[in-house]
Amino acid sequence: MPAPAALPAHARVTSLDGLRGVAACAVVAFHFFYAFAPTPFLYAERPPFGLFRTPLAFFWNGDFAVAVFFVLSGFVLAASAPRSLAEAPIMIGLRYLRLGVPALISSILAWAWLTGFPHAASGAQAISGSRWFRWTYQPPIPPLSQAMWEGGIGVFLQGTTRFNNPLWTMQAEFFGSLLIYGSYALLRGRVRPWAMAAGLVGFGVAELYFLMAFCGGALIYERRGQLGERRLAGALLAVAGLVLGATFPAPAAGPDLAAQIFARLGADGVREIGAMFLVAAVLMTAPLRALFESAPLQKIGELSFPIYLVHVPLIVAPASAIFVALSPMSPLGLAALFAGTCAAALALAVVFLIAVERPVLAGLKALRRRVRARLAAP
Repeated sequence: MPAPAALPAHARVTSLDGLRGVAACAVVAFHFFYAFAPTPFLYAERPPFGLFRTPLAFFWNGDFAVAVFFVLSGFVLAASAPRSLAEAPIMIGLRYLRLGVPALISSILAWAWLTGFPHAASGAQAISGSRWFRWTYQPPIPPLSQAMWEGGIGVFLQGTTRFNNPLWTMQAEFFGSLLIYGSYALLRGRVRPWAMAAGLVGFGVAELYFLMAFCGGALIYERRGQLGERRLAGALLAVAGLVLGATFPAPAAGPDLAAQIFARLGADGVREIGAMFLVAAVLMTAPLRALFESAPLQKIGELSFPIYLVHVPLIVAPASAIFVALSPMSPLGLAALFAGTCAAALALAVVFLIAVERPVLAGLKALRRRVRARLAAP
């Protein structure tokens, strides 16, 4: 299997699609269990040692999954960057549509679920005590017009919405797009990787960690030719990435330096470095690429953005209503509810993929082709 470094500059790296799909599933698990079994997710309640303090937490660490999303976005944006300064504003506008149209429709969907189950979230919060529900509207549910405003425009301005709370990342994605597209429109050749490295350090110092992740993804894209096929190094890098990023931070077990360092694993900044390590490791390691290129993970990867957009409305509305009706729930009952929520999220994501995601991508591809043809014309 050839390493991605050997691929043409704009070839799609399908293994990263599979990684994105796994990250989307981790976000679903994170939100579900944070809603209905929140205690292990509370920093103050988390013991210094335990399952949440291991790389296995990758499968339910939503914060790390989002960091992976941002690194992957930096990589993809660098690959699709504007070819000229004149093209940059148009590409940024298309990027807004790519994010905004699905976000708008998901916000309308969330409004419909919340309107249909207006008291489900507050009832579930009363039982589980999860603070996560504070990011969801409680009755009276605002009107559809507000859902449309927040999903299509407001979330990009304010960075938050209580109709569908994962949409907070849309602002980060758009700012990251401005950063990468703007930088690549102004800079050329060998300057780009140096600029991305400087951004990686500078944004980290400024504690703008999401922009740090975007720069890291773009830097990986620029240096993909130097990664090569290094299985052992890639495997070690993947483990290091999971240890640094997927581990949940916790209060230090003691005052000594080792305990203080261990407590910082998975914290802001460290988490983004771990995500960069993991993405680079996939590019370097054939067995990892083969895993993420497998047919099931490729399908999940195609559904990753729809899954991300539709799963929270399901959790805060019908899943919460079932949780309230059947409480107190046994661990087996909660596991069954989780399985049902995942199945419903996959089914709804397929509908979203066919009805929204594919038409939006096809329309934007046609627009991009037309714009580039017009700019290239004498």
